[in-house]
Amino acid sequence: MKAIRYSFIFISIISFCTSGLLGQGHSLSVSVPDLPGKDVILSHRLGMKFYTDDTVKTDEKGFAVFEGAGQLPGGMYQLVFPEKKFVEFFVDKNQSFTISTRISALTDSLHFTGSTENTRFLEWQQKYAINRIRVTFIQTRLKQGNLSQDSTQLLNQELKQIQTSNVNLWDSAIKDLKGTLAGKFLTGLKPLSIPETLGNQGEKENRARQYQYLKDHFFDGVDFNDERLLNTPVIDTKLDQYFKQIVPPIADSIAKEADRIIEKSRSGKNMYQYVVQFLFNLYSLPEIMGTDAVYVHIAEKYYLAGQTPWIDSANLRGIGTRVNELKPVLIGKVAPAMEGLMTPGDQPIDFKNIKSKFLILYFWSPDCSFCKESTPKFIAQYADLKQMGVEILAINTRTDKVEWNQFIADHNLNWINLYSPVNIRDIIEKYQAFSTPTMYILDAGRHIIAKSISYDQAKPFLTRYIADHK
Repeated sequence: MKAIRYSFIFISIISFCTSGLLGQGHSLSVSVPDLPGKDVILSHRLGMKFYTDDTVKTDEKGFAVFEGAGQLPGGMYQLVFPEKKFVEFFVDKNQSFTISTRISALTDSLHFTGSTENTRFLEWQQKYAINRIRVTFIQTRLKQGNLSQDSTQLLNQELKQIQTSNVNLWDSAIKDLKGTLAGKFLTGLKPLSIPETLGNQGEKENRARQYQYLKDHFFDGVDFNDERLLNTPVIDTKLDQYFKQIVPPIADSIAKEADRIIEKSRSGKNMYQYVVQFLFNLYSLPEIMGTDAVYVHIAEKYYLAGQTPWIDSANLRGIGTRVNELKPVLIGKVAPAMEGLMTPGDQPIDFKNIKSKFLILYFWSPDCSFCKESTPKFIAQYADLKQMGVEILAINTRTDKVEWNQFIADHNLNWINLYSPVNIRDIIEKYQAFSTPTMYILDAGRHIIAKSISYDQAKPFLTRYIADHK
């Protein structure tokens, strides 16, 4: 499913980016004197990726022209040279200018003729890069230690001066580039200045207010009405930072913020599509336990509710199927019933009748290489886990008993060993245990409180969980 969704996204968005090429035409001249007779590629940006538009060969003087009757969509572009060397620049209303450089000094010799927007942006890049290099040097020096108090004070003072300089650089460039795509780009990516104090309160409350200020104003500089920004890294960068670094990694909090940001994007058809798809894909294979609930939320509220007209019926059916698979095993849900579980002696057992404060469902198989390594290590923790009120059901995902019984005997697996000779596929599908080992942790009410964690994470998780629920 993931591959299908991604391919659809790029096809649909790219069709937007390459549409509307009729206009006054474009003519981008390239001068690279030390690169005669070589291919140069022109590529446009879509978020964090680039897509090839055209390829030309330089003449004996290193000169080439990218030209056409249609206007190029506004956005960031790359000239890609041999050995993966490249330069980036903006193309917007002015689509006739010259880019000059030398392969031997690609960045230092870069020059634009006929494009004030790119010239001013390049000046900002160069000045900002100098400050960044100096900051890195100072921070490294401070970490190394062995400095006198005066030296430390001077270096910290310089850091503050550079910080002020950077703010001035951003503000000056944004002012000079007002009304241009480069100006919108810098405005969107400018670091947010958070007030040191937000009213009269203690340090803890002030930090809480600063965090809330960060959340409330994080997207202030991003113009969601300007769809040219889709052809820059602004939207991707801000969304990625916000949802990976700012929003608490809790499904309900993420879903709430996802709805808020999606609403910001609704004024533009393509912007709305891009934001919805970005967040949907971000949580299609979540990195943090429990955030698959965000995937379900976005799927149900937007895709399955008819709010995504760009997607076809086949994809919608696939999304609906995936939602139906995930919903029963989301964090907080009561664990689904498992019919047909039996002990090695073929005695039936219902896991919901097992009395324990916690229950771990450990799906594994004796022919799985990872299981062969992790299972003996996991059983070594069994006594400690029992002291915490934990019982473990080790569920074999295979029906052959010979190898399973031998492994149980060889490693003294004295937890509750179970298999299902006739119903194992249904159990695997219910618990999405297609790869092994797969683990779920249930509370006394048999609600799912953890899943998709490794054997060595179970004890630390339960220790924290018990402490938090005293």
